[in-house]
Amino acid sequence: MIKSAVFACLCIFASSLSADQHPSEQYTRSEQLSYDPFYVLPSQRGYKSIDVGMRGNDVNKPGKTTNFFLMSKFTPGDKVEVGAQLTFGFLNESASNFSSLMVGSKYSLGPQRAAAINLLMPAGDIKNPGISLGFMNSITLGEQFEINKQLFWGFLKGYTGGGGMVIDALIEPVLVIDQRWVAYFDIKASSNTDGIGDHLSVNGFPNIDLVISDGNVLNVGVQFGLIGELKSDATSLYVTLLRTM
Repeated sequence: MIKSAVFACLCIFASSLSADQHPSEQYTRSEQLSYDPFYVLPSQRGYKSIDVGMRGNDVNKPGKTTNFFLMSKFTPGDKVEVGAQLTFGFLNESASNFSSLMVGSKYSLGPQRAAAINLLMPAGDIKNPGISLGFMNSITLGEQFEINKQLFWGFLKGYTGGGGMVIDALIEPVLVIDQRWVAYFDIKASSNTDGIGDHLSVNGFPNIDLVISDGNVLNVGVQFGLIGELKSDATSLYVTLLRTM
């Protein structure tokens, strides 16, 4: 039971917009290639989830760099999941109150594999569409330890800004501590084929789940830069409330 609840409630990355662009010219950074801000494989028919979260892009400036998101998803069939995510820049000086909309789907290729497709809509701050394709895979190494892996490719101007193709990779070790606590240490690498070194960012994202009641999980984590020209310059704070049904 804990594994099904845990892997339905992984908080990885909430959406953000490039801070150095005017809103009319914004496109999403490469860390937003999926409507689901968590690593979660498709579940059984009828599964539903609603998640609300915030990301403070700079813990020293919470009132100027904080984004919020609302994500909902549904599993209409045993192998197919569909979902959508809306992001809001109420406390982000470089984003509009309504920032972006993304829709997508995952298709199960087996118990521990899935393919994904996502469409970034030209809405809010996003003026051009983007499309991403992805592959997800999990490896079980014991009753309490797993490693999740994910690879996405982003296309069109909404994701690339008009040049190259975005490549985004995730490695996520998962440690189930007990029935209430689960720890993660995500490593995420992103770049663009139009200059791999110039667009490289590798960030760390340690975070932890606390099961507060049946179907309700609170996730808290921080993101910081590791290597690369575009790594995170400041520490980001993530807080997410996840509700599964």
